[in-house]
Amino acid sequence: MRILSFIIWTFILYLFGGFNEESPHGKDFKISCSTCHSSKGWSLDKEIYSFDHSKTKMPLTDSHKDINCKMCHPTLVFSEAKAKTECVNCHTDVHQQTTSNYCDKCHTPSSWIVNKITEIHQQSRFPLLGVHTMTECQKCHKSETLHRYDVLGVECIDCHREKFMSTTQPNHNSAGFSTECSQCHYIYSYEWAGSGFNHSFFPLTLGHANVECAKCHINGNYSIQSTDCYGCHKKDYDATTNPVHLSGCYSTNCMLCHTTNPGWSPVNFDHEQYFPINSGKHSGIACNQCHTNPANCTYYCLGCHNNQSELNNNHSDVGGYTYSSAGCYNCHPKGNAGGKK
Repeated sequence: MRILSFIIWTFILYLFGGFNEESPHGKDFKISCSTCHSSKGWSLDKEIYSFDHSKTKMPLTDSHKDINCKMCHPTLVFSEAKAKTECVNCHTDVHQQTTSNYCDKCHTPSSWIVNKITEIHQQSRFPLLGVHTMTECQKCHKSETLHRYDVLGVECIDCHREKFMSTTQPNHNSAGFSTECSQCHYIYSYEWAGSGFNHSFFPLTLGHANVECAKCHINGNYSIQSTDCYGCHKKDYDATTNPVHLSGCYSTNCMLCHTTNPGWSPVNFDHEQYFPINSGKHSGIACNQCHTNPANCTYYCLGCHNNQSELNNNHSDVGGYTYSSAGCYNCHPKGNAGGKK
């Protein structure tokens, strides 16, 4: 009986090339048959399979663990080209070479789902910043399929040309605006106008916040305008009568006295360095109560302190006293009744 079994086994080996020098896995294959097969037959015996694939250039992890050998090695000659480590050797490139031949830049062996697309995109020519981090891929990568990622370009205008051309307030095309949108628009804003507009070269605050562009950019001229207040507010300056600015004694540098508050008030002129008007009896007086001559910026104390007889009596013992505004100021520079303090 043993002899019969031996004869049959020998015959099987002969039929399947067991006595041939060349293995069905290739002539250079050196691994022992018992690593994968048993006397049950030539099919892979998973109970005794002991080949350590982790020592090769292609460790089998996650979803690769359970695939059939022939999916990567269809001829079972493991040295042939199909048994390479590049993903595209086994997987069809559904992106049609619009990304990369290296699937592992975006995918992992556990899933085709990409979980860190923003982080991955940071390594590209166009890192995703601001509102771009929440933009759908197909907004920029437009193609006939959802898998192709053709690149439109990396400049703002490449994606936003339609918005640029259709904008009329102001007209971006005819006014010669730069196509580098980030010069005027914040990349972190969800809107193009209002808070989304970058006017940092001249901050639009308070009274300037809601002014129409054309108020300053006259005749559609959107080249860099002067930031000098007088350039836009000459009419306001000329029309002011309390005090009269046209007298020539008031600077055209509006910021010396005003802020961007609407209505030109409150006035922030530092009058305290000349004469206190924020406290005491002089608190709250109007400019033209002391500056009575529109053509002259000098003060006029005698406009209020005009009882000469009373003043003369009060100063009868003061040497050098004169009934004049200059005399008042020389002795009372802080407005105090007791003299210089």
